[in-house]
Amino acid sequence: MPYEICQAAQMTDLAYKNYWERKKLKASACPRFTVLRCSGQAVDGEVLAKIVSAIANKKRLLDLGAGNLEVKKVLRDSGFDGEYETLDVGTEFAHTYTSIDQIAGHYGAILLLDVIEHLPLAAGLDLLHKSLALLEPGGVLVVQTPNGRCVRSPFTSDMTHVQSYNLADLWAYLTALGSNCSGHRVVFDGQASLLSRAENLLSRIVVTRMLGLDYADNILLFARK
Repeated sequence: MPYEICQAAQMTDLAYKNYWERKKLKASACPRFTVLRCSGQAVDGEVLAKIVSAIANKKRLLDLGAGNLEVKKVLRDSGFDGEYETLDVGTEFAHTYTSIDQIAGHYGAILLLDVIEHLPLAAGLDLLHKSLALLEPGGVLVVQTPNGRCVRSPFTSDMTHVQSYNLADLWAYLTALGSNCSGHRVVFDGQASLLSRAENLLSRIVVTRMLGLDYADNILLFARK
């Protein structure tokens, strides 16, 4: 069998790795995911505070899918002074790497912010596996992606989105791989007034209790090795 076909088959199998263990985890051990708030325009608010806390004192960080380097600036401004390396396939900005295969060594923290939704499921899961393998003991993988259960479709904001994830599934997947994983639902209203939040309460009750969906726009996970 040609190498490319074998590789594709192995990546597809990742979707079913630990499948029944994951179902058991979701049924018996799935935590209650708390809500974080941010503006939705950048890494800020409670999301930024959580990420800054998670990467504090890490000596080497990889921003995987670093894009326009905005996150690097925000984290530097927030006090992160460790080695900061970036990877992106885009050519508009200068990055340390253009392929994960170029990387040597391990990291205390890896950021995977708004990346896996741009990849087919098998490729996205493969990237999660490779990212975890690059962590040093005690390292943390930070994953942010649109919430597949959100009443607002994650596919409408960007035509390059090809895959959605729900928080319980992604939490179970990362937990079944042996990481100590925690997760949060992210709401884009960090600057909203108390009155505005009150006005949204009824609609959120309808969304969650009557429709079985979610009003949180993103999900954020921290997988510790």
